[in-house]
Amino acid sequence: MSSPTSVKLMHVLYINPKIRRKHILEYIIHIWFSLVPVIFLEVGYYNFWNWSIQTIPTFGIWIPVLLFPLNLLIAYYLLIFTSILIMKIWLFLLIIRHKPREGIFPKDINNKDFKFLSLRNLARLFPSYLIASTPFPFFRKFLFFSTFNIQIGKKGINRDIWVTPEFIEIGENVIIGHATSLLSNVIEQDYLIIKKITVADNSIIGTKSTILPGGTLKKNAILSAGSYMLPFQTIEEGFIYYGNPAEKVGKRSDMEFQ
Repeated sequence: MSSPTSVKLMHVLYINPKIRRKHILEYIIHIWFSLVPVIFLEVGYYNFWNWSIQTIPTFGIWIPVLLFPLNLLIAYYLLIFTSILIMKIWLFLLIIRHKPREGIFPKDINNKDFKFLSLRNLARLFPSYLIASTPFPFFRKFLFFSTFNIQIGKKGINRDIWVTPEFIEIGENVIIGHATSLLSNVIEQDYLIIKKITVADNSIIGTKSTILPGGTLKKNAILSAGSYMLPFQTIEEGFIYYGNPAEKVGKRSDMEFQ
């Protein structure tokens, strides 16, 4: 139906191929400067290794060997945080040039809204790869939402979901099922649609569901598993919707749990 322009907890961003090829140098520079602090760290660790061997003749080699896993872990997270810092600077400069906005725009690289969406996604690409590979899943989720400034309330449950890093607002105590997509921007034929998605408090979104631009779940609403919402669709407060596209099938208050 459409091409996602989103980031996933264990996936990467979609970027228009022409824009990616044209701006590949900026991406390489992003990676290059993200590695600079790691290089300094490893040079220091190498010097520490030599110092340890020379200073402690018998056991000197074992100290840096035992600390080597810690060194790798510090280097990895240093790379993540440096790449995020560079991403923030890059995004700041892009937003100064053209601020993200909602609307329906032509899928044309000469259109600023389409072009700059791809450029912002390119800026997020390297950090998203690194965050997706972090060995601590609980920390990965924190890094994901905080890095991409996704507004999400407390006490929610979600794991491995597609979610765009712009125009998303998720309330408190919201349950989002595995492999669900919240896409506030999609490419539909020859157009790019950008519209905020709002998920109100206490809502439930079933596994493998899809919410397209402009989708709104009001308080206590339920979107059943495997369903998708049409663009700009609203699920009413306290009701259950199911299907492709989603249609009203009952009230949440009528549900009985045995």
